[in-house]
Amino acid sequence: MMTYHFKNKQKQNKMKKLKFIAGDGYSYSNEIGKFEVKAKEIKIFNKLSEARKYYDSLNEEKAIWDITKIPELLEYHNF
Repeated sequence: MMTYHFKNKQKQNKMKKLKFIAGDGYSYSNEIGKFEVKAKEIKIFNKLSEARKYYDSLNEEKAIWDITKIPELLEYHNF
């Protein structure tokens, strides 16, 4: 019987490197808007620079969306 410990997965994630999977990038987004960073938690920002700063600080599966008008995936990273 195998047991799975969440702490082991956290240690593995710290050792793995995040890989860019998809996204349109930031060139079409304005600084002021509505941005959603999805990871373990979902956070909403009104400034792109603040959303990117938070997004870049995460070391887990994550996505950043520009939801100002039509939802646009800016970046998605996974292990």
